Amino acid sequence: MHYLTIEQRESLQAALNARAQVLRETIASMLGSQAGEARALADHREETDDDAVIDLESALETDALQRNSLELRGAEKALQRIHTPEFGECADCGADIPFTRLHANPLATRCTSCQAVFERMHASQGRHTL
Repeated sequence: MHYLTIEQRESLQAALNARAQVLRETIASMLGSQAGEARALADHREETDDDAVIDLESALETDALQRNSLELRGAEKALQRIHTPEFGECADCGADIPFTRLHANPLATRCTSCQAVFERMHASQGRHTL
């Protein structure tokens, strides 16, 4: 089994810390701007009769906030386990996740093969079917 070097782990830790900080700032900004937007939304509803557009904009903002929150949780979990032997090990098959993959995506918990299988198996989730 290949173990990540201390330098590689520190590099990944720095990347995770930086990404987590950006996400925290983005989330705080989004939450802060929603209060002002709520007032503007009421005014906009009065000015236009396009509730569908307003609902779509609200849904998109909510989805972005959810995605950022999930990514932040993933980064925080990765930071908690970065100096454990399990970090860099595929959650499905136990193989080492190459440093190049972790460098590109420090949140990765699966090797590329297992991730491909996972994505194929879950491809239809969240999509409406007849």
